[in-house]
Amino acid sequence: MPVVTATPQTAPTTLVVWHALGGNNELALRDVLTRIANANGFTVVLQRIPISDIQHEVQVAFAQSRGPHLVILSNAQLQALAGDDCCLAIDSLLEVTTRDAIDKTVLATAQYTPANAATQIIGLPISYALPVLYYNKRSVITPPSTSEDLINLAHNLRNPPQWGLGADLTIDTMYGYLAAFGGAVVDDQGQLVLADSGRTGSEAWLKWLKILNDDAQMLTRLNAVFTIEQTVGAGQLTMVIDSSAHHQTYEQLWGNATGVTTLPTLSFTNQAAHPLLQSTVVAVNKHLRLPELVATRTLLNALLTPTYQTMLRDYGLQPTNRLLSLSDTPVALAIRTASADAVAPPLALTRDDVYATLTTMLDQVVFGTLTPADAITATDSQLRLLLKGTTTP
Repeated sequence: MPVVTATPQTAPTTLVVWHALGGNNELALRDVLTRIANANGFTVVLQRIPISDIQHEVQVAFAQSRGPHLVILSNAQLQALAGDDCCLAIDSLLEVTTRDAIDKTVLATAQYTPANAATQIIGLPISYALPVLYYNKRSVITPPSTSEDLINLAHNLRNPPQWGLGADLTIDTMYGYLAAFGGAVVDDQGQLVLADSGRTGSEAWLKWLKILNDDAQMLTRLNAVFTIEQTVGAGQLTMVIDSSAHHQTYEQLWGNATGVTTLPTLSFTNQAAHPLLQSTVVAVNKHLRLPELVATRTLLNALLTPTYQTMLRDYGLQPTNRLLSLSDTPVALAIRTASADAVAPPLALTRDDVYATLTTMLDQVVFGTLTPADAITATDSQLRLLLKGTTTP
């Protein structure tokens, strides 16, 4: 009688995913990726890496042809990796419908242009955030549309201990007004112009930020994030300029009275603010075997489908599928509307050393160490040394 043997079963493909997310965002990621994997016959293993270490760990692992199959990073971390050519260009993995569903500004945060080569998509944006104006509808019926209206309203709403307006005057929060003043750090070709064509507008921007910081009738301060968080938590702020990523904080505080709108137009120039849009992206290791590549393709395209984008939205992340209906979530819809004037960060601004240099410039002016003119001259010289021999489109 012949011996019956079991037919060997092929083990399901496993994708290892590194990330540095915590709290609700980690729960969202685990839920969505697990559901996609279960529905498509592969598995995912999530490994959390400390946020201070993840960029370096990925850089080393990818360069040595090891490490995770996928990694979830900020767009700034992704751009730092792009220069080392260790992330897979995923243009060919994305279906046309997936690519077309992503807003151009959001997609630009995950694109990279190598020297003498075409622009590539090196990550899939799965959520994004940008500075917006939050307001309590119980006190503010119509949100201010100009910076002058914003400041006047903030002064009128000041009734100790209640503040009319709060904002942490960081580069992330206030960079959008630099272009509105006519200032710039780099031009469209990535060339440094801070002390040249960008000087006049940049000086005006710095002077304005110092005026805001010195205004005793508003809680608009440099490096005041903890003070603002405490004041928000105590219910003592009526309007706040803050990241859209924090919308759940305001919804928990104000409930259905939570208002979200775009940053007001700059009254001095009648120009719209162009806030920096930051994204969370999925990047792919270049050294994948075919089964892993097939599973990755499935996962990436599934992440942008309405089913899983809706799940991410329900966890509080801002969906990147621009075609997804948000009519039943007014805050998410308002954030999408506010993103219309947003811009992807210039490549130079995704560098930690450049960002730190600009932050020092801001500190020097706001705290009175240097005049705007002198700070720009000194900062431009420092940036030229940092960017020497590099192109930053």
